[in-house]
Amino acid sequence: MAKFHQPKAPGYVCPKTGRVAVLAADLARSDMNGDAWAYFYNEEAGRMGLEAWRLVEGIDPNTHGNEFDVCFANGTFKTVGPLMTVFLGAADAARLAEELTSKNA
Repeated sequence: MAKFHQPKAPGYVCPKTGRVAVLAADLARSDMNGDAWAYFYNEEAGRMGLEAWRLVEGIDPNTHGNEFDVCFANGTFKTVGPLMTVFLGAADAARLAEELTSKNA
């Protein structure tokens, strides 16, 4: 699977699913990591007519902190940078935003 050069901006809402883009780094540091339904969107697969959404089991920060392993249900993972986004349902995205706001307050 090729690396994405342009992740969707945080807050982007998928018009087909209503899922909201959030930073993988924010979800990785959240109490919601591994508990909320999260999805990874593969633009290349979508362009080729394949299923573009992959269920995320959890996101693990790498030891040096600049990269994150997005772990999938089939046991594979993809290493991404801190600006990569994953998608949450709208209610979970709002809950994540609240959690981030309260941690930064």
